[in-house]
Amino acid sequence: MTAVATHPTTELVLSPQLSEEISSRAHSVDSGETSGRYILPLLAQAGYFSHEHTLLDTARLVREIAHKDLSVAFSTWAHVMALTYIRKGATPALAALADELVRGVRPGVTGMAAAFKYAAGCGDIELQATATADGFVINGRLSWASNLYEDAIIVTAAKDQDGNPLVFALDADTCGVTVGKPFALLGMNNTASTSVEFADVAISNEQVISRDFAAFVAAVKRTFVVLQTSECLGLARACAENARPRLVGVNATFEAQLDEIDQRLAELIQRQENLASAAQATKKQLLNLRLDAAQLAVEAANIEIRVAGGAGYAKSTPASRRFREAAFIPVQSPSEAQLRWELAQLEKEDV
Repeated sequence: MTAVATHPTTELVLSPQLSEEISSRAHSVDSGETSGRYILPLLAQAGYFSHEHTLLDTARLVREIAHKDLSVAFSTWAHVMALTYIRKGATPALAALADELVRGVRPGVTGMAAAFKYAAGCGDIELQATATADGFVINGRLSWASNLYEDAIIVTAAKDQDGNPLVFALDADTCGVTVGKPFALLGMNNTASTSVEFADVAISNEQVISRDFAAFVAAVKRTFVVLQTSECLGLARACAENARPRLVGVNATFEAQLDEIDQRLAELIQRQENLASAAQATKKQLLNLRLDAAQLAVEAANIEIRVAGGAGYAKSTPASRRFREAAFIPVQSPSEAQLRWELAQLEKEDV
């Protein structure tokens, strides 16, 4: 029997009670009975959104949650990123919004997919901002965002009349904002994922987080990628752990592949923790980490579904849920295609 790699020892960031809560509710979230946002006040009460936590602490937190339920980890990631963005601003209005996110009383929305594509050079910003005497009027449509509940706090970006991006925050129930009907998804349906229309939406200068778009992206990119990687690695670990006991009889033919997945998982967790703890990380390091973790999650889910037998094909089982969750990973922005494209551009620059 091939030796199985052990995962790096890390401090348990979730209490046993909260861990059990997430596990026990995973089925009800998947079936649509429970909203994924339920976790936010629980995490807030435990102090997980406070300033004192490092990126490494938060990476471990999201990874542990994803090990139990990717939908809930995804909602947590979106909330944490909205808080991260707002903390880059410096107005009383933004400080008030940050306080509500820290307390978990309202969910945070990261509507930044198009903006990050624009920053990478492979897309454009979907919203337009027209300057007024004391702020801007926003028009356009966000194709996809999550945590889009009526009381959500949205962070997104728009281009002004001169084509310069600005990042801002606003309430989801602001006049002129129309949140679409939730998408019917293969999995992760209770993440309130849908589109958003902006029709002459007025925002004040107090709501603007940054007008230095390049500096803003540089300041948040590592957090964005490292925490998305936690989603992938937590899911991969859950799939691998649940596949291992099923390697009996004919399923033993998958043992070598699962051993390799365990080995790569251990290596990727170490890479993630190193990048989360380092003084800085290169764009290539971050993109390679995210791509490798995404591919591992999909491979681990494919192994689990193969050894699960009929239970893997039954819609309501944990194996089926994780398989459907894994199908989301390659399309989550930045998608696998975008990650490959960005890395190819970096390779050209190195030539």
